[in-house]
Amino acid sequence: MKFFVKDSERRPDPAPAKSNPRIAIFVGMAIFAIALVAILLGYNSISSAHKIWYPYTCVVGLALGIVALFTTRKR
Repeated sequence: MKFFVKDSERRPDPAPAKSNPRIAIFVGMAIFAIALVAILLGYNSISSAHKIWYPYTCVVGLALGIVALFTTRKR
């Protein structure tokens, strides 16, 4: 295994994979929505002193997903 390869010996970079980022964003938002519902349904059974931030994490994840949808639409 070589740690340094000369530029003349390098292979060309592969072409970027074609993907749809909106699908990944929707999947992430769905996961955050499911987690939020699960946390809210079992909120009283969580035995942690810092449980107040658990639902907020899901809400922020959903909000960032909405922002990501608007930023990917501009491309």
